[in-house]
Amino acid sequence: MEWLTYLLKVTACTALFFGFYLVVLRKLTFFKINRFYLLASLFLSFIIPALQFEVKREMPMLETELVDMPDLKPIQPAPVQLIQPVMVEYQPEVTSKTDWVGIMAYAYSGIALLLLLLCLWRLFVLLKHTGNYTKNSSGLKLITKTEGFTNCSFFNYVFINDADLSATDLSVLLKHEQVHARQYHSIDKIILMVFKSVLWFNPIVYLYDKALEQVHEYEADDITSADCGSEAYANLLLKLAISKSNMPLIHNFVKSPIKARIKMLFHAKSKNMKKLIYLLAIPVAVGLVWLFAVQVVYAQNIKDKSKPSKDFYEGALKGKVLNIKKETIGLYTFHLLSDGKIYPIEATTFKEKIKVGDEIIVYTSVKGFNMRKMDKNGKVIAETNRPIYNATKITTFDGSLIYEQKIEHYAFLYEANKARSASSKIKTIEKDINGKIEKIVLNDGLFTINLNLKAQNIKDDNFKVGDEVLVKFIGETLVAKNIYATDKMIVLYSEPKKYTIKNEALYNRFYFNDGKQKVAVVKNQPTEVAKPVTPKIISFSKITGDVQFKVSYLENVVIDISNCRLEARYVELDQANNKMIAKNASIKNSKQSVMVKSNLMTFDLKKGDYRIDIGDETKKGNDLEKLINSIAFIDNIDNSDVAYSARDSVKMSRDKSIVTLYGKAKLDYKNFTISAEAATYNKNTEKITAKNLILRNKLTGITAIGSYGEFDINGKVEVWQGNK
Repeated sequence: MEWLTYLLKVTACTALFFGFYLVVLRKLTFFKINRFYLLASLFLSFIIPALQFEVKREMPMLETELVDMPDLKPIQPAPVQLIQPVMVEYQPEVTSKTDWVGIMAYAYSGIALLLLLLCLWRLFVLLKHTGNYTKNSSGLKLITKTEGFTNCSFFNYVFINDADLSATDLSVLLKHEQVHARQYHSIDKIILMVFKSVLWFNPIVYLYDKALEQVHEYEADDITSADCGSEAYANLLLKLAISKSNMPLIHNFVKSPIKARIKMLFHAKSKNMKKLIYLLAIPVAVGLVWLFAVQVVYAQNIKDKSKPSKDFYEGALKGKVLNIKKETIGLYTFHLLSDGKIYPIEATTFKEKIKVGDEIIVYTSVKGFNMRKMDKNGKVIAETNRPIYNATKITTFDGSLIYEQKIEHYAFLYEANKARSASSKIKTIEKDINGKIEKIVLNDGLFTINLNLKAQNIKDDNFKVGDEVLVKFIGETLVAKNIYATDKMIVLYSEPKKYTIKNEALYNRFYFNDGKQKVAVVKNQPTEVAKPVTPKIISFSKITGDVQFKVSYLENVVIDISNCRLEARYVELDQANNKMIAKNASIKNSKQSVMVKSNLMTFDLKKGDYRIDIGDETKKGNDLEKLINSIAFIDNIDNSDVAYSARDSVKMSRDKSIVTLYGKAKLDYKNFTISAEAATYNKNTEKITAKNLILRNKLTGITAIGSYGEFDINGKVEVWQGNK
């Protein structure tokens, strides 16, 4: 239907442009400008709907927490389809339907082509009469006719019937037709014939034709009457008014309404200052461009307060439960048969409210792809693209709620060593007259934590109101709803970790110097509670949303998450399930010194679990920065010498500054060991390149495997998976 939409937009443009002409310009005596306006507006009516501009509203410093993500109205009438079928069990029945759109296209094209052929036929008939002519001193080609179209012109051909014309009248008529010829008015007539053929259904284009012909006659009348006088010229018009012609390509001397032409002869000339009125056409054109050619892309902060519809719609799964399996405590999986396709679905406990055979509607989001099977050596031996769906809501066919996934919020989390941990913002800082901190109040928008620090004798000017912080403490007391207080703060970090306030006695009790927890000293160690992660959106170029499933889609986005900086071409943020998927992404650690690139990164924001796909490998972990460093990392390296060896051969440049190693190459410098298929060490630049390598940090024991790596022994370390 794009062609029909385009033609309707063209019709709308012609209506607005011609309406402006009728209301504002028609009575002005600037005939040349009116002629230009009519032709230009016709061409613009075809050009403007064909233009496509996209205005992007970027918010470069917008910082949005996950819990505050706006509910977005969908840009399409129906929610975005997230479901991919696992398998097709039947072939849908093919029924023949009448293609009304195709019929309309053929009908329109056929009529337009027929009218164009008719125009060519009329042109051919006209040219048949141009064989015998006499040329006068003004360059006009005179053709005498007594029947059919007479006293008219086509370019410099003038068809006259001089039987009833005096020499004076003939001179005036030829002067009039000479104006048509010199101003090339016949070209306008041909252009209008084409427009009328293409827009044959548009009544406005026929009004354009009449208006343009009228402007032509006004212009020729104005110039001709200046020589012979308005009264004499008007009398000649009345004398010849009885003759008519149906040939649309010619300029007939008396074809246009005589009354309007005579009235215009005696009309007062418009003042030159009125030419400024034509500038008003610019806002009309700009408005049409904005209306038909500009698409504004922006984030909408509009909440959908309407009740969920009981009707099934595209985007949810409606079907029958085939089986139910309890995987772990609180986790169920079941298979749903919907439209002949089977979907594996996961959900937390729904208290056995559904049974095999129940007919339900399941609102889902994709949980994962690329299921892999590996052998005992870790090699992938089978791989499928079978998705698993996470149920966010389950209802009966009539809309009764069976299950809905809920997002829980906590004031703080317990670490393995029983210390409490919370990410929040500084609301107030209270100091005594000596500048020592007595109290810091934290508030994350839901929970408040009062840190009483008077006894710790702390003086610090680095922390400010509004700073993002990470606090660890014990001994909290619930003093009011969602308000806790403690005088046993262990440590307070700025986020990112630039500044620190530390209670040395408590810190040494719960943590080692490197920040690791002293779990061994804790009796009856509890299972570590998952730590939710809150992504902060720094910037994006485009955001759209799915209101029903609370999913946001962002393009060219920058996000801070777990002290790391994520940059991705595409991010899917699932608020209902606390999941985030980034595609074509790169992520850097807190020092901005290590970058890892991946086609797919998955973030479980509720559990704090991360997955990064690198080539055929998938790296998992619950410490994002450590996970990044395990793939490609940097450490402080001094300028010590590099020890190297190779199984096959070692080649050196003449000055022995460049060493090339082949076959089980091994390089060792300070804290790092590189094992590679081949490697090159440049002593002048102190850089190493390696192919098919294994990089090991001797201090941490972390190992990275890559197909290619570049190392500056005084700086950055980069390892790639796949082609560089």
